[in-house]
Amino acid sequence: MLVERLEHKAAGRVQRIPAAYTSQTCSWCGTRDREARESQAVFRCRSCGHTANADVNAAVNIAAGRAVTARGATAVLVAENREPQLATSA
Repeated sequence: MLVERLEHKAAGRVQRIPAAYTSQTCSWCGTRDREARESQAVFRCRSCGHTANADVNAAVNIAAGRAVTARGATAVLVAENREPQLATSA
């Protein structure tokens, strides 16, 4: 119901991203490895060495629009109608 309301209020700006395998995919190099989840909370890529909280890593993949096809290949979705993001100063 939440997604339906968001789609109604923000027509054309809501993008559904399947969450499958996002917690097993490295947000830095894109390598998918089920062994990268050392625990419920720790993600460590055996390919590039990137380490992060597993949920944060998955959220980065979802925010970047990275979905995974049924056969496991990475499919990057492009959102053409996104509003410009303002740069923030550190």
